[in-house]
Amino acid sequence: MRDDSELIRLCLAGHRDAFDALVARHYRGIYSMVYRMLGNSEDAADVTQDAFVRVYTRLDTFQLDRSFLAWARTIASNLCIDHLRRRGTPAVSLDERLESGQQHADMGPGVSPEDQVEIAEDSRRVLAAVQQLPEKQRAVLVLRHIEGLKLEEIAETLRMPIGTVKTMLFRGREAVRKMVGEL
Repeated sequence: MRDDSELIRLCLAGHRDAFDALVARHYRGIYSMVYRMLGNSEDAADVTQDAFVRVYTRLDTFQLDRSFLAWARTIASNLCIDHLRRRGTPAVSLDERLESGQQHADMGPGVSPEDQVEIAEDSRRVLAAVQQLPEKQRAVLVLRHIEGLKLEEIAETLRMPIGTVKTMLFRGREAVRKMVGEL
């Protein structure tokens, strides 16, 4: 198993299989982040593909001392923000996730069916509220609460000062709280 830096060196030397290995290693994580930012699986697949095309075409600008995943997330999140600006309001809600049979992480074997319905409805309301946030606030909330990134990683990914990340996180949480009330 080669590390990302070694795969990038091989890519730059002309080995296409090395890039395929990078994509295979990171596709799911990037797609997941993009999907949560866009709320639509078709758009997420398109933007994820565009992100990897851009990664490939700009691989020669990558600094090997940085994290490849953070760099790829930066490219993908910027493409998401551009896509959201072009699209305007969200066209599809994130209900698709629940309808496809995926369960909420809190739903374990001991959770009653009534509680499962309540948890699913709460999740739906929160995700719908997140979809209504301005693009950068949405990106910060998704990266922090869904992807689990630290504030410093979010600042690096979105290329903004950490103080701005903290402000957007606070304002985004407040906006979601106002939209859905206390759950």
